[in-house]
Amino acid sequence: MRKSFIYLKLLRQNISMIQLAAYALASLTGITVLFAGFCFSRDIRPLFGSRHEGLFRKELFIVNKPVKTGILGKSNTTFTGDEISEIKRQPFVRSAAGFLQSHFEVYAWVNFGGNQTDFGTEMFFESVPDAYIDCRSESWHWSADSMLIPLIIPRDYLNLYNFGFAGTQGLPQVSERLIRELTFNVRLTGNGLREIFVGRIVDFSDDINTILVPESFLRWANGRFGGGDEGKVTRLIIEIGNPADTKITEFFSSKPDYIIGRNKGESGRLSFFLNLLITAIIVVGVLILLPSICLMLLSINLLVYKNEKTLYNLLLLGYGRVSLLLPYCIMVLALNFSVGALGLWLVRVIRGIYIPRLEMLGIGSFSDSLLFTSFFAVLCMIAISLFDIFWIKRKVWKVLDLSRVSGK
Repeated sequence: MRKSFIYLKLLRQNISMIQLAAYALASLTGITVLFAGFCFSRDIRPLFGSRHEGLFRKELFIVNKPVKTGILGKSNTTFTGDEISEIKRQPFVRSAAGFLQSHFEVYAWVNFGGNQTDFGTEMFFESVPDAYIDCRSESWHWSADSMLIPLIIPRDYLNLYNFGFAGTQGLPQVSERLIRELTFNVRLTGNGLREIFVGRIVDFSDDINTILVPESFLRWANGRFGGGDEGKVTRLIIEIGNPADTKITEFFSSKPDYIIGRNKGESGRLSFFLNLLITAIIVVGVLILLPSICLMLLSINLLVYKNEKTLYNLLLLGYGRVSLLLPYCIMVLALNFSVGALGLWLVRVIRGIYIPRLEMLGIGSFSDSLLFTSFFAVLCMIAISLFDIFWIKRKVWKVLDLSRVSGK
């Protein structure tokens, strides 16, 4: 026992507490910023969730041409193939597609039964590729042997009824849940055919202001009731990568015949800048952490070379290489995991400051953020410690080998 105590005491002789404290302080700052950025990104994940509920979602632009009427007749509001291709080539455009329209008559009605008058209206259908629709309902699909047509309508339609029409007419307000449970009759007429289907609203959209049906159904229905003519493209739906890109304004300013109808563009800008902020926080944390690791390695390197003679003498006394390496490894592990634990505690304090403000936005489900952050912290500390131990091993082995050669 006394022999082990002396051996450890000899190896600790040249340890600089000032250097270790500097490393601990710099490392603590870096990992606290890094862990806080990671934890914050987990906490705001609900904002990046459903396009209907999240603040941060795909930024969709709806583009059309203005309607101009005059003495010579109506204007052309369709997009040519070259115009569509030009839009798709723009660097700010991730993808673009045209709206597919129904080319047949659509009549929908609700049969109340008894002596009550049926309520019905003529309507229309449109569709876009499913990639632009974030539908939460499992019913958003259609097969050729199904008589049920799933629909997505703008949430504004329901709000207009509840807070406009229903209030003035003395009618009851209805919830989204109730609307999803109701079915109604849909009659499709065209091409000498007439068939009755069952319609059901399966979801609501905040992005696309039209009555949507699955694209597979509308292509089938156009072929059967519309003579197969899908018509020309009069509206485009575009997914934008960065809504704050100045090239968007430059491009559409040069196209006076293009009208952009976009949904909540400010939220898109906010999402971009918040993503940029989170990335910057994490990068700053890494940039602070890396020099602290370098400082630790340089301190260990200096310490090993100061203890060169002591290490070699202990090796001659019968201590193994692993035994000589062990004190440095224990020091690094203790220091790294102590700093990591303190960093997690600071993250918990920081999190307690911003969580109430996120709750004011109606964001919940924060329970797993600290768990994932702790797991991330353990992985980071293990990775840093393994790198440190590998570096120390190389230096200690090198010093012992050089000492043995010079001793001979």
